[in-house]
Amino acid sequence: MRNRLSLLVSFLALPIYFLSTGMAAEPEEVWRDLAKSSSQERQKLMLSKAKAEGEVAWYTTLNADLTEPLKENFERHYPGIQVKIWRGRGEGVAQRLSTEARAGKYNVDVVSAANEYLAALMKADLIGRYNSPERNFYSGDHKDREGYWTSVTDVFAVIAYNTRLVSKVGSPKTYEDFLDPRWKGHFAIDSTPDRAVMGWIKAWGTEKTEKFLQALIKNGAVVRSGHLLTTQLLCAGEFHAAIELYVFQIIGLKQKGCPIEMVFPNPTPGAVAPLGVARRAPHPYAAALLVDYLLSEGSQRILVEKKLHSGRVGMKIEHPDFDLENLQQRGVRVVLLNPLDVEQLGKPYLDLRTRHLLNR
Repeated sequence: MRNRLSLLVSFLALPIYFLSTGMAAEPEEVWRDLAKSSSQERQKLMLSKAKAEGEVAWYTTLNADLTEPLKENFERHYPGIQVKIWRGRGEGVAQRLSTEARAGKYNVDVVSAANEYLAALMKADLIGRYNSPERNFYSGDHKDREGYWTSVTDVFAVIAYNTRLVSKVGSPKTYEDFLDPRWKGHFAIDSTPDRAVMGWIKAWGTEKTEKFLQALIKNGAVVRSGHLLTTQLLCAGEFHAAIELYVFQIIGLKQKGCPIEMVFPNPTPGAVAPLGVARRAPHPYAAALLVDYLLSEGSQRILVEKKLHSGRVGMKIEHPDFDLENLQQRGVRVVLLNPLDVEQLGKPYLDLRTRHLLNR
């Protein structure tokens, strides 16, 4: 846990030196040249060159049940181009990129980094600029202006409770409900609640957020590591409720029979899952092709069917438990965090997490 914290702290202060070696920025030149071609010429050139490259390496935090259907569909559409996937947690992807760069190895083409690490990777000059035409279908909250990242999906965190242990009437409706003595020792929070805590800081300020965290711990919050594990333990009845679980994991387990329901608190925090290209991508044409594909309507539909929220205009989860527009109409503030928010909120979040959640 401390190693992960140290890694993020070091990344927030990471100097720009990985690529200051005088090497030509060839991949970015390729991507700029693609933008100068007509749509038809661009696609023809990109596909031809990508097939000659033969493969594309993707480092991602997305789970295998999400990446495998995307990989299979891509390789079916573009035979002869193999997608090589390396998966890891947020700090794992960031660490692998930095370690390889320090050794002068550039093996990755496309990067799905955790939101909290992307700004540092950009400062280290490890993320390139590729303005995919698919970005035109994404709102401003889901992409940056320069072309460094676009959200491949959004992940929202909500309150959830076990319906066998808690009635709907007695279920928690707000964050503050967990301060009631009747919940003492019967609710959980993840050891890395970045979405919730940074969302609270953004909505409430640091002082109120710290007082709230202190009160949660005082009321016996059970700290567990891993959102999916915490959701599974809630399903098993290890505790009655949890304060910060992911919507898509809740829906997925509920469909498998888990006795679980979710409540959208005010604010409801979420974060983009930024997708970008590696600054020194060894397969620049295949990298561009994969990014276009992952941001396309077809790929986003695959993710939406998995109950992940899409920032692409016109894409919507068809599920009665999740409707962002309805939430906002009911006065629930939706706080969507992006890499710029992390730059501002990351340090106070880490400080609060260190002092109140670690080693619990």
